[in-house]
Amino acid sequence: MTETKKMNIPKNDSLTAEAEDVRPKKFEHLRLVIWLVLVVPIISLYLFGLSTLENKMVFLFSSIFYILVFFVGAVSLDLELGSVGLPNFGKVAFFAIGAYTSTLLHSAGVFYPIAVLVALVLSGIFGWLLAIPTIKLREDYFAIMTIAGGEIIRLLLQNEKRYLWQKDPFGIPQQLIFNSFKNQLVTTAPFDQNITIFETLGLGTVKVWQIALLIVFLIFSLLIYFFIQLLRNSPYGRTLRAIRDDDIAVTSVGKDAARFRWQIAVIAAVICGLAGVMYGLTFSNFESDNFRPLLTFNLFVFVIIGGLGNAKGAFAGTSLITLYLQAAQVDAVRSAISLRLGPQTPLIGDIFTVLQIDMIINPDNTRFVIFGVILILFLIYMPEGLIPEPRGNNEPYLKLLTPEERKRSDLAVAARQSLGEQERLTDTPEKTTKTPPS
Repeated sequence: MTETKKMNIPKNDSLTAEAEDVRPKKFEHLRLVIWLVLVVPIISLYLFGLSTLENKMVFLFSSIFYILVFFVGAVSLDLELGSVGLPNFGKVAFFAIGAYTSTLLHSAGVFYPIAVLVALVLSGIFGWLLAIPTIKLREDYFAIMTIAGGEIIRLLLQNEKRYLWQKDPFGIPQQLIFNSFKNQLVTTAPFDQNITIFETLGLGTVKVWQIALLIVFLIFSLLIYFFIQLLRNSPYGRTLRAIRDDDIAVTSVGKDAARFRWQIAVIAAVICGLAGVMYGLTFSNFESDNFRPLLTFNLFVFVIIGGLGNAKGAFAGTSLITLYLQAAQVDAVRSAISLRLGPQTPLIGDIFTVLQIDMIINPDNTRFVIFGVILILFLIYMPEGLIPEPRGNNEPYLKLLTPEERKRSDLAVAARQSLGEQERLTDTPEKTTKTPPS
């Protein structure tokens, strides 16, 4: 009769302390360099732009609103991409559904909280429908199909005049959608009152409705953040990460990977619909052209720069890039980053005189060039982002195995890793050489 070995895992904090995320020190030094070269200049640029404005509080509050709105959208994308590996390029569709549904229903007389709930339900339904033809596709085909889904929604909003366009006072449908709830909030006492405490500090004034709306946005963002954290730290979240890393292995133990992806697609759709509701509240008006694929691209940049697989990274990336984009719209910053090359340019002006060239790059285009350079630098030098996904060290638990069990475990891991992955994990500069077959 074979005797089964029982493993007693000690229940103390020593294993937990030893199992913390362990990374080579060179990655920490690289992260410090990135912070000094990119993060600090962006924050300095924002502070410079803020200092040139007369009413600093309005600009500061608008920046916080943008950060919170896009954080909710980015964390919904990160839930799909960072948890189960679904690159959803149709996120803008859920922004549009949330903004349009909540705004149009309230304009039709529906109580605004009810309109918000309907918007979230419709977002979830569209996410469920979009998952039917896409959820079992490979990642690249999934991305293409979701782009098509987002464009279908935008074109529908652009051309359906009977139900999806607001009517002006003369009863003529117009594409520009005015948020009546936002307009009522802005003009209703006491929300229309000024708060002068900041004016005494030389920062300008802010309205009561801005404070109230900021509190609501903070509550929404915190609830979403804690929900995502609980989800990822649960057994359900560990199953999602296992599906992302190796869905074949998960399927082999009886888990339905497609069902889990479907569930996450619906949950992420509802969260992104909430971001759309917040988007509709942030602006007094919007139209279908506000929901182009560029918005989805921005969300991808947020999660890539911040770090996939954790809500903290999504917040860090959203905050950093939003501060840069907001600062780049200030006139003083626009003139600082504008680029004009011509005969008057120092050192190289004679070359342009001979070539008779006077080249001007619009500041709006210049900011996107800088934006792209930042993204490329992160992809090359820090692909894990500002705040990498936490990874545990299983060594303390592997020590509890017998030598034979440990050998089988190491062989199984090595068999599933590519050569590049093995080199990255071992962090050895020498390249592994293969013995030619005899």
